[in-house]
Amino acid sequence: MGKAFRIGALTAVLISVSPSVNEPFGMATVAAPEGQLSAIWRWLDPAIRTDEATIAACRTNSGCGSPTALRLVAIIDEAMQYEGRARVGHINRAINEAIPTTHHEVPWMAPLAAMALPGDCKSYAVVKYAALVDAGIAVGDRRLVMIFDKAHPQETHLIVVVRVDLQWLILDDESLTLVKSTGKPTYQPLHTFDETGVRDFPGVPVS
Repeated sequence: MGKAFRIGALTAVLISVSPSVNEPFGMATVAAPEGQLSAIWRWLDPAIRTDEATIAACRTNSGCGSPTALRLVAIIDEAMQYEGRARVGHINRAINEAIPTTHHEVPWMAPLAAMALPGDCKSYAVVKYAALVDAGIAVGDRRLVMIFDKAHPQETHLIVVVRVDLQWLILDDESLTLVKSTGKPTYQPLHTFDETGVRDFPGVPVS
């Protein structure tokens, strides 16, 4: 993902600030201003929900007509053998292995389209975000988070965070190991996306 999206967060305007307790990275967020990311999410959020419905339909009907959804259901079924952290760790690993990596810029895509093509960080994150719900994770316990990685300052990066046993864990296409959101010191969160919309992490410096 490119520099164009590294627009940072609002300065500490404490209107509409969510509490930092139990929030990813232990930080409060503010409602994002209208902009390019908000426009993307207005399209992508309902597209994700549509694909989640397709995945649920394919779970009960193997003749659903979506080989990609059936492939994802098989990954989730394998993960359902485990509980908690092991379950989401299996999802992270299996989806990392299921999508070929491309070094070309990839547009934002709905989960099933992303699953079927070579992808970048956005592809992996969006597929995991959808898979978590089918795997029994509550909607409010998952987020897409755009971060700035100080180890790779040329671009932003999209990850998923998921709350398991009161801890927010990072699901990342760059690692098969799960770490707590506060356990990755080179990651500075910029924006979060979920069913409530787009929110910004205030006070994050723009490089």
